[in-house]
Amino acid sequence: MAAHDLSLFVVQRGWGRRRQHFSWVNDIDYAFAANGRQRLKLNLVVCEESWEKIDEQARTVTETSRHAWLSSQPLSQDNVHERCNLGARHRWGIEAGFLVEKHQGYHYEHAFALDWNAMKGYHLLMRLAHVFNTLARFTRQLRDLYQQLGVRGAIAFIRSSCAAPWLDPARIRALLAAPFLLQLE
Repeated sequence: MAAHDLSLFVVQRGWGRRRQHFSWVNDIDYAFAANGRQRLKLNLVVCEESWEKIDEQARTVTETSRHAWLSSQPLSQDNVHERCNLGARHRWGIEAGFLVEKHQGYHYEHAFALDWNAMKGYHLLMRLAHVFNTLARFTRQLRDLYQQLGVRGAIAFIRSSCAAPWLDPARIRALLAAPFLLQLE
């Protein structure tokens, strides 16, 4: 398909307090590998958005941002919101979590093993470690434990609490059945 045969599609919409302008092109022929022998059909969408916010001097200012995503599936007026706002932005958050795990103290890398369950276990344990650290750092109920024992001590305590045989299953079920409040700062 020649470049001039591509059609640009546009839609404007609101999402929360944001005004969004989506423009996309479907079926872009992308050639790669040696001499362009491998080919893909790509679909590109760009979202330009603006919203109002109050600055430090209590003035209303307009903020803007621009996002671009590639998709292997064609985009349309019916699916562009779902793909971009509900899918791609969420995926970005997942990737940000992986970057924390790879580069900010966890030393998370690809696990190579002959046993698929061992690789899945490694991944799940890494995710749990990240969740526990996040809870320990930002949850009021765990703040004192975090300050008293430090990061490693608090994690060791949580791990031993979850794994220890001294937990009473009936008491835990009763606690989980009752309403509770988890406050994040």
